Amino acid sequence: MQEYITLMIKCLVVYFVIIIALRIMGKREVGELSVFDIVIYLVMSELLAISITESHESILKSLVPIFTLAVLQIIISWILLKSKKVRDIFDGKSVILIHNGHINQDAMRKNRYNIDDLMSQIRSHDLCTPDEVAFAVLENNGQLSVLPKKSCKVKHPDPLISDGIINKKALKDLHRDSEWLKACMKEEGIQDVKDIFLCIWQKNAFFIIKKEIDSQNKMF
Repeated sequence: MQEYITLMIKCLVVYFVIIIALRIMGKREVGELSVFDIVIYLVMSELLAISITESHESILKSLVPIFTLAVLQIIISWILLKSKKVRDIFDGKSVILIHNGHINQDAMRKNRYNIDDLMSQIRSHDLCTPDEVAFAVLENNGQLSVLPKKSCKVKHPDPLISDGIINKKALKDLHRDSEWLKACMKEEGIQDVKDIFLCIWQKNAFFIIKKEIDSQNKMF
């Protein structure tokens, strides 16, 4: 009887530990989980399973590594927030499979994305052919985002500037360079691209959001 009571107590402790750990690590939808997030959750679940099934072992032996993983996830998330290069390594990069009706077959091969899946996603957006697609973007989470030509308002699906960093890949796709973009920003009254939080090139104009300033008058 004592063994079952101990098991029930462990289950309750594990339940609240999972809730607390997930709250500490932040809110993310399942579809937005990176490979790093998935690995953390799998390891945590395995540690918790061991702590429940091994009745002779103290649950503290599992709680310590679990919260260690939670702290590690917070640290890595902070680094990912500050560095796009590290973020690309952990989360991967989005890939444009269709640009203005043209299918990038090389990108499809590299990402092992077949034509049947592509056409299925196109049809799911009430479209019939790739020619009706402005952009089809394979996102980091494996989902395919389809932007129809009739409603697409941007010249490129990715921002040209994110958190003060110029997206050189997007500029290359548009046959532009950094100097051109900096000149455009000066025309918009912005002298330094580092002051820009988000810049998207729309068909009729630039959509720009400047960085906010905190209480100590420092950019963040």
